Amino acid sequence: MPIRVLPPVVAARIAAGEVVERPASVAKELVENALDAGARRVAVEVVDGGVTLLRVADDGCGVRAAEVPLAFARHATSKLVDLEDLARLTTLGFRGEALPSIASVAEVSFLTRTVDEPAGTLLHVRYGEIAAPERAARAPGTTVTVEDLFGAQPARRKFLKTRSTEAGRVAQVVTELALGRPAVAFELRIDGRAALITPGRGDARETLAAVYGTEVGRALLELPAPEAADPVQVRGFVSPPGLHRGTRGAITLLVNGRVVYSRALLYAVEEAYHTLLPVGRHPLALLWIEVPPHEVDVNVHPTKQEVRFLHERAVFAAVQRAVRAAVGASPAIPVIGTLAAQPDEGGAPGPPVSSPTPPRAATLWGEEAASERLPTERSRLGGLRVLGQVALTYITAEGSAGLYLIDQHAAHERVLLERLRRDQRAGDRVQYLLEPQVVELSAAQATALQGHLPDLAALGFVAEEFGPRTLLLRAIPAALKPTTIARVLQETCEALAQDAPPADWREAICLLLACKTAVKAGQLLSLEEMRALLEQLDEAELGHTCAHGRPTAVLLTHGQLEREFGRR
Repeated sequence: MPIRVLPPVVAARIAAGEVVERPASVAKELVENALDAGARRVAVEVVDGGVTLLRVADDGCGVRAAEVPLAFARHATSKLVDLEDLARLTTLGFRGEALPSIASVAEVSFLTRTVDEPAGTLLHVRYGEIAAPERAARAPGTTVTVEDLFGAQPARRKFLKTRSTEAGRVAQVVTELALGRPAVAFELRIDGRAALITPGRGDARETLAAVYGTEVGRALLELPAPEAADPVQVRGFVSPPGLHRGTRGAITLLVNGRVVYSRALLYAVEEAYHTLLPVGRHPLALLWIEVPPHEVDVNVHPTKQEVRFLHERAVFAAVQRAVRAAVGASPAIPVIGTLAAQPDEGGAPGPPVSSPTPPRAATLWGEEAASERLPTERSRLGGLRVLGQVALTYITAEGSAGLYLIDQHAAHERVLLERLRRDQRAGDRVQYLLEPQVVELSAAQATALQGHLPDLAALGFVAEEFGPRTLLLRAIPAALKPTTIARVLQETCEALAQDAPPADWREAICLLLACKTAVKAGQLLSLEEMRALLEQLDEAELGHTCAHGRPTAVLLTHGQLEREFGRR
């Protein structure tokens, strides 16, 4: 078969497939162009999922009349000149592929005007065929209208999802870009309905409130300001442990102003919440990560959403450290009926867009009431007046903020977990047994433990093999009680045998030991034991949750009590 050069139209449509996958790709490219043009207001209109019509209008610098046809030439761009410019990119676009790729698979109208030109310029492009430019009226800025997307490629169009799904993907893209640019006012209309409006006043918390609702925007935690000398600067907002979602769609990461998808950075954010969130739940986050331009490669993928770092471990550590610092300093006690009342999008493809009336916090029994301000300082549990137990499971205590309910198992589990970790680092917190204990293991338990005696020793267990399936324990971690340690060690090995091998065996052992040796629900505690537990929980670094991410305590404020009893 002879080799031949593809016709320009065919080559253009093949190349367009790498850049324009769906309507959301078109929205991303056009909005990024608007932001690169210095726009302060961006309006996006979507009809029929973006297939029938997708329009992006901005008040940016516009394009000069003489350069409008050139804007649709492949690899024509104002963002860079030579190869060295790739190492110091500060713009979102740079390849010069977006407009020609979009125009090759749709009907495009391009209306633009610069501030020093008396009139605007209108250019029509139909599936790659460029018409003669016309004069038209417009304020300074650019409007790009994309119609009949993939109209000449029915095979491409049939692979699109439902129109509502495609509209949701467009909303997700626009939402992420809006979150990344709080100083730009965004408006998104889907089928004539206002789906997102941001104020554009430069206040990131205002923008977060416009996207997620007032209560969530107010509850999010701001990261501590980074040191000026840090090579990696991380700023932004993250959710407290009591606020989480069923998907990762509410984690927005920006590297040097560019919305990116990075599996490593997503893992860094979620690892900062280790043992603070329930299994299968994910935090909300908006992070701006600044890295020297020459240390990040944005020219990795046609969509420009993937990046490669020169020092990935340093970036990973900086993100994890910043998020952990914010979460560790967060208010420890969630107020009953506040964050729990926020809607969860569950399996939705991305963050929810704003609604005209944000949801309000529910009262204790579920009715709506005026929301209260959440505590801004970490609640202290050590000085509370202990009242007693409820159902032999929850400790009740009174403080200046109201009535506290503490889950005794969750609280003790967190205390033990942090003591085990701390003792492991110290390396000398062990208690020797008066008489060595013999621990009999099943075949599965012995297999799970095989090769991990040094890990047990690092945690404070002094043990030696006493047969094929027997251990002789001479010392145990100081945080644990010796009375049930044999049974607990058996159950721990059994749990490890049933699950997949953990990435960190010592951490898995700490989690299991903390859970299995903590006081149980239904266990009677004396007032002295309850006070001691609250004092220990007060000293815990991350006392908001147990090792599985469940809250250790909740607060019923005086205001809520007054409302429920009709005193307010």
